[in-house]
Amino acid sequence: MAINYENKKFLEELLLKADVAGSDYYFKMEKEVFVQAMEGDEDKDFYKEYLKQREVGFEVYQNQVKEEFNRILSSEELHFCASEYNYDGGNFLLEQVVLHPLCDIETVKLIYWFLSPIYIYEKYGSLENCPKEDYICYDDSRLLMKIEEKVKNKEFQTGLRVEKNACVIEMIEETNFSVEPFVNIPEDLRKI
Repeated sequence: MAINYENKKFLEELLLKADVAGSDYYFKMEKEVFVQAMEGDEDKDFYKEYLKQREVGFEVYQNQVKEEFNRILSSEELHFCASEYNYDGGNFLLEQVVLHPLCDIETVKLIYWFLSPIYIYEKYGSLENCPKEDYICYDDSRLLMKIEEKVKNKEFQTGLRVEKNACVIEMIEETNFSVEPFVNIPEDLRKI
């Protein structure tokens, strides 16, 4: 998967912006607390993005970042975003990737398995049963349900050639899809 230098730089900046757009932690801070929390980081890109978010507003900033996703013109670039993303940063970026019309099934499998569906299925019996009180799993379960629905409806591109992720392969190989509740995972997400 070859991505030229300019596109890679744009995508890396987009990863940072999506991380900021997915969190209201710094946005909700009182100005003095924000200034104190960011002391010494004023020259950093993340500081500039959080400052911009605070200036334009949370939703406006999110919409601006969503618009930037429209500049992604290949399945390879989307896969780069999904593979380079820090999954502890929330699901804002991941949702943009999944909803993008050029998203490939290989990218979706990476996202799906990194969101630990087996854990949620084992704990709650289904994705739908995950309660809001388990806010991390709840957000993941909502995205996992979107993915499963789109996979069942064959809404993803196919044909992207990427190196298979060893962790994803291991999770798929260790799952017994013939038993409840794992029988509900769509066939296309089980393929290595």
